[in-house]
Amino acid sequence: MDSSTVQALTDPWCEPDVESSYQVRAEVPKRRIMKPAIPSMSSKTRTELNKEAKARAHSRKKKRVTEGLYTYDKAVAEAENNGFKVIEDEAAWDAQAPVRASMRKLRIMGRNPIHLHNIVSGAIRSDAPSEEEKAASYAKRSETMIDLDLGQRNWYERSATKAAQHILDPDGLVETAPLLDGLGGDLQMRLKVSENPLYAGCQVKSGTGGQGKRVDLNVKKKDGEKGGCYEGHILLGVVFTIADRDAALTEMNTFDAVPEVVVEQIFLYRSAVDLPCASLAPSPRRDKNDKYGDHLYVPGFDDNARLCRMREMYFRYVHERAVWGSEQLWFALGPGTPNTCVSTKHASEVLNIKALADLVGFQSLRAPERQNETVDVVWRLCDKDIRISVKTATIHGKGFQFELNKHPHDEHCDLVLAFYKDENNHRTDVSVISAARVYAKREVQVEHEKFSWSKTNNEDVLRNTVSLSESDAKESLIALVMRLKR
Repeated sequence: MDSSTVQALTDPWCEPDVESSYQVRAEVPKRRIMKPAIPSMSSKTRTELNKEAKARAHSRKKKRVTEGLYTYDKAVAEAENNGFKVIEDEAAWDAQAPVRASMRKLRIMGRNPIHLHNIVSGAIRSDAPSEEEKAASYAKRSETMIDLDLGQRNWYERSATKAAQHILDPDGLVETAPLLDGLGGDLQMRLKVSENPLYAGCQVKSGTGGQGKRVDLNVKKKDGEKGGCYEGHILLGVVFTIADRDAALTEMNTFDAVPEVVVEQIFLYRSAVDLPCASLAPSPRRDKNDKYGDHLYVPGFDDNARLCRMREMYFRYVHERAVWGSEQLWFALGPGTPNTCVSTKHASEVLNIKALADLVGFQSLRAPERQNETVDVVWRLCDKDIRISVKTATIHGKGFQFELNKHPHDEHCDLVLAFYKDENNHRTDVSVISAARVYAKREVQVEHEKFSWSKTNNEDVLRNTVSLSESDAKESLIALVMRLKR
């Protein structure tokens, strides 16, 4: 397929009179300004809290004991006058040139290096906070993050992706499917009209906007370079707001449900290496000719011509980047693959799922719609979806165990498959365990929750084990799954 075909895909939307028809076709919602709830821990306004913080800093500020421009010796004298115990290291001070003196850092005993400006202004106190104060501060910050709907949520990226695709591809001309958690890409994509059977990988980054704030999408230009985590992948960034958070959380109780969100900004790049800055942390667009140009579309701010250009880029990137087989996007790991820097934990999960695919057939498996939850993979068996969590069994005393870690929405999971491996990291056997049993709430809460089994504890797990090298391994596994799924 040539570039003229890619252009033809966008033509239906790019007629001069498309503005009115697009509102019906793509149904782009108007931008909404979300008013976050005031944290329940305090009824004070932000202005009052800022005044209190300034008052505390002013009370700690002391009159300067030196005069003139700061030198290293003067900086140390001022820090000690303010009660800080300085570790003398003039070489470290000089190495920070040409940064102006007030913004250089001093090494402080028992603390991380601190800016001189924060020392002399009283912004930072001389005594380090106690463990109790740290715990209280962390709890307050966590509550604020929840009340303001900030921080990572398991469903954010899938919801953002779905909403962005509704704008970029309202007629569904691009075939997409989610990938496993922790890989280089979040989606596999290909043009439906293409004769090329291969797929492009797409990394999605998202964040909640509203209130005119700056949003850090946590992706750097170097991530797209050779050896970077997202090398070779299309980059899709989405800033969004949540129209009804309570309704979204209720919808999460349904497996594979993807709550709706309202798109504020869409970023699209062929690769992260094409970013115009070191990282993607945008503020709301105020100039149509800013550094992002046609790589950013803001509904309600940018015109339809810019949307048409972004759609054309979208189809072109999918066409150009379609170089991987679906199994490569799932299972290939290391340099020269679509997954260059997968973590050890996720790599172990991938190898477990590959062992399952080798046994039951790759085409019978799919990734769940939402990543980073208990269900790692879905197996289509006898016209039913079997929702599976994969684990790696490790030797523990005379038995085996695996860590549970966090397991959000474990009620959606049917079975846990615990894979055993040899010294060469090859999967040799697999045990089938009921998810309800593994994730049952414990009477005694522990910091690092585990599930263990041996000949004297949960011994039936050993009986419900299949050797992957046996000729009837697939039939034996299916029999166990069908029996324990009930």
